[in-house]
Amino acid sequence: MTKKNKSSNSTPIPTWQKGEKGELETPKEQRIWPRISSYIIERQIEIPLKIISAVFLSYIVSPTSLNPFSKFLFISYPIQLNNHSVPHGGDDDEEGIMSSVVYGKGYWDFAFITFWVIIFTLTREFMMKFVLKPFGIWAGIKGQRKVTRFMEQGYVVIYCTISCTVGLKIMRESPYWFYETKYFWVDYPHYLLTPLVKSYYLIQFAFWLQQILVLTLQLEKPRKDFLELVAHHIITCLLIGGSYLFNFTRIGNAVFVSMDFSDIWLAIAKSMKYMEFPGTVTDVMFVFFMITWAYTRHYLYGWIMYSTFFESCSPENNECIWDPLRGYWLTWWSRYIILLGLTLLQFLMIYWFALILRIAWRVVSGKNAEDTRSDTENDSDVCISPENPTNTKKTD
Repeated sequence: MTKKNKSSNSTPIPTWQKGEKGELETPKEQRIWPRISSYIIERQIEIPLKIISAVFLSYIVSPTSLNPFSKFLFISYPIQLNNHSVPHGGDDDEEGIMSSVVYGKGYWDFAFITFWVIIFTLTREFMMKFVLKPFGIWAGIKGQRKVTRFMEQGYVVIYCTISCTVGLKIMRESPYWFYETKYFWVDYPHYLLTPLVKSYYLIQFAFWLQQILVLTLQLEKPRKDFLELVAHHIITCLLIGGSYLFNFTRIGNAVFVSMDFSDIWLAIAKSMKYMEFPGTVTDVMFVFFMITWAYTRHYLYGWIMYSTFFESCSPENNECIWDPLRGYWLTWWSRYIILLGLTLLQFLMIYWFALILRIAWRVVSGKNAEDTRSDTENDSDVCISPENPTNTKKTD
């Protein structure tokens, strides 16, 4: 194949997937998956918008719960309660008074999750392209790669601020506020969920599944800790899915809050770096972020792990029995499965925190919060991974 033909027939792909001259490096890159990936990347607004519109139009034709497309738009399995209270197995608040409708679980939940994966794909691209990119340029960020990184982190700030706020609201209205860990297990199983809790949990699941697509399709430039990020996202999705299926949503919400809160300040610190705030300001923000990370992802998260091991099967908290047909999935041995997932996630966070401490040493020693790590390619960007605030090498 000649160079001319290669140029004319190739599908547009992200710049970091191309060779130095902007061409495909080898004929192998023209396999079917890169073509599909490139097609989706170029149409991240068009394709989701068409799917979302088709689902809405299909529902409007017959706007009832019998329409199967309603399962994509609304949560399923409502249960009407006559006494306006959640019985044993429900996720009740401090007073035990809730709305008259709670929700169970079932296969149609996958439809709601899938629809929100599509919504997040559209929302992410729209916010980055039409909101965050213009703002980044207006803020004086120079260089396409820095602008792109700023867009990515701005999206994280927006999402995590919303999700953390909702998570805190749910926790505030629940017995386990603020990390009263024994109430993770009291009155287990927590099968019935309020509309807010169920929507929040499934939407969180959809967000992290969409993040796996971001990595798989390389919608963001790969970093050196790409494998760690893949492991993090897979473990996270397994924990979310498992906790939802096995009725551990209280502990799941506590994990969400502990993660989302530090992610807000992580993304703000990165964004300030891209916007070239004075070194002292970014250093102070980095130290603040480091404190929030240590408190939420190690101290509070550590209490969650402690509770899983010591409190989950305490006779005074719940019936620790195995009866899946009644929603009981917690026994002396199943808690170790939960603890395994939490521990694997903690190992990854310890790895990243070690890198954070290395940056802290640079701050203490009189340097600003930059690191010697870089992306998989040299660039003029300030590069910090979604879960790792430390790869901030400049090559300009």
